[in-house]
Amino acid sequence: MKSFPKMPEVVLLPENCSIPAQPGETLLEALQRVGVDLLAPCAGKGWCGKCVVAVETVDPDALSPLSAEEKALLKRQGYPRGWRLACRAQVRGQVWVRIPETSRRRRWVKEKTLFSKEFLTDPTVQLLQVALYEDTLSSSEMALSYVKESVQAIAGKKSLEWEPSAEEELLSLWQGGVREVTITLRDDREVIHIQPGFHEHGYGIAIDVGTTTLAVYLCDLIQGRILASGSELNPQMAYGADIVSRIGFVQNHSEGLRYLQQILIKALNEVIARLASQVGIRVGDIVEAVLVGNSVMHHLALGLDPSGLGSVPFEPVLQQALDIPASEIGLRLAPAARLHVLPLKAGYVGADAVAAVLGSGIESVEGPALLVDIGTNGEIILKHADQLICASVPMGPVFEGAHITYGMRAEVGAVDHVKFDPWSGRFVFSLVGQDWIEMSRSDLKARGFCGSAVVEIVAEALAAGLITPDGRIHERNGAACVTRTHTHQLALEIVPAQESSTGSPLLITQGDIRAVQLAKGALASSLALVLERVGIRSEGLTTILLAGVFGSVLSPRHVMALGMLPSVDLERIQSVGNAAGAGACMVLLNRALHHRAVELVERMEHLLIPQDVAFQTYFVNALRFPEPGEARTILGYT
Repeated sequence: MKSFPKMPEVVLLPENCSIPAQPGETLLEALQRVGVDLLAPCAGKGWCGKCVVAVETVDPDALSPLSAEEKALLKRQGYPRGWRLACRAQVRGQVWVRIPETSRRRRWVKEKTLFSKEFLTDPTVQLLQVALYEDTLSSSEMALSYVKESVQAIAGKKSLEWEPSAEEELLSLWQGGVREVTITLRDDREVIHIQPGFHEHGYGIAIDVGTTTLAVYLCDLIQGRILASGSELNPQMAYGADIVSRIGFVQNHSEGLRYLQQILIKALNEVIARLASQVGIRVGDIVEAVLVGNSVMHHLALGLDPSGLGSVPFEPVLQQALDIPASEIGLRLAPAARLHVLPLKAGYVGADAVAAVLGSGIESVEGPALLVDIGTNGEIILKHADQLICASVPMGPVFEGAHITYGMRAEVGAVDHVKFDPWSGRFVFSLVGQDWIEMSRSDLKARGFCGSAVVEIVAEALAAGLITPDGRIHERNGAACVTRTHTHQLALEIVPAQESSTGSPLLITQGDIRAVQLAKGALASSLALVLERVGIRSEGLTTILLAGVFGSVLSPRHVMALGMLPSVDLERIQSVGNAAGAGACMVLLNRALHHRAVELVERMEHLLIPQDVAFQTYFVNALRFPEPGEARTILGYT
């Protein structure tokens, strides 16, 4: 009997779930198509090595052959035979795969925190309590007419606008026998929501869409308080760790824009529902929303094509503030809920930078001050007299772990803080989810390095003389942690094999240090250029504010030891948490700040740093680390 080849199929283990594959489709594409969470920070280009899977199949032709590049990358990372990069392996037959924990996308445990939980309140909505008297109302039409007259009298208005959904809510409640209701009024003129019973709280959502992390804050609009907050990994990370990769995905896939918007909004709705449940309210009672984000995330959230942001002159489709129904982009809130989106300043100075100015309070700082948000796309705000100078710098996702061999997000099991022990010649470390304790006494094993650990490792190694100021690992140092990779390249062993979840040592390679150098050089050169263009010396800065989830956990000493920031006294460096999220909350809770945000954009002066003719010179000079003695002094080591 003639046998027919099996159709391309992926069987996911241990679930034993069968996934049909399309002709020419890679493992990554097949898994992503059905919603399997798999990391791919490089958007499937094959260089990050994060989408590694274990292949269990007897058919050698079930996958496309290993290329020389894929084989070299897997060998460099220490993977044995049978492991593949999902983005490089085309499915040609029936293949069984297992996805290790290190390749799966998971929720963050470190949330974007705010330093303030209460804000000055002047919301766009107010609550009015109205009693319906059954003996005077014989029909639902009379009830509607009566309530309209009552609300107008209470509000002191001759007429009010009624959202159709509010009218429907009122009629439904009256027909159900409810005789006491709370009316939500927007802008003193529009009835947008009806609730049964008398209520004293109104609810709104502030959203900060980051390239890597989504931060959502559920607020009490009347009392001006944050009731709950939550963070989630941006699901678009599976299609590229940086904004350039996201733009490329949109350009290379006919439905790419719609898909990236859908998975983002789906994730936001899930976080919002979780927060509402935590507080004990319905998502249908959330009547206001504010959204901020960098320019590309702003466009993707709104369903706008970000392609214009991918090349000179980096023009956004929309730059001004926006007020639209929240349902227009798919947010599941009250039927008449509105979404306010802050304006952009420029192609790469987004609504999050504008919100960060509000949330950080930089304008009230005495003297010249810097606000620095260290992330995939670094943002810089310099306050000098009555000037606000802004710039952005592409740093890449190195501090999110995408360009680091054993890099990962700040999840349980990630190394987060590191010190070098000169007596043993090795590193000691702590993990997310564990205090500083002797690792051998803990069941928790190290899985990789998050961004704060990467900064501390390189700074500690520099101070210890393990690496030179030009970034080379010092082979003749003699420290026990100096080792070599499978390809005989120099590396630093941070986590011994017995303390690693993989059973293999976790290393910082020469390539990892180069990646840190590039990111450090991009930020340091941009900061120096901004100060030079304004005519301020670093000694003249009174304050440096570090913003964002990464800035809030960074050690200022280690950052300074690497030369990432202008040289100032350590006491002048402050963490301000998620300033963009704080600014979004402030705008949500105070209607005057809607206009204030627009005024800020008009005041801000934008410097195009990467296009500045002097940038390359500054960048090359900034690649060099400080001398080891200087790093030791900053870290407080003798």
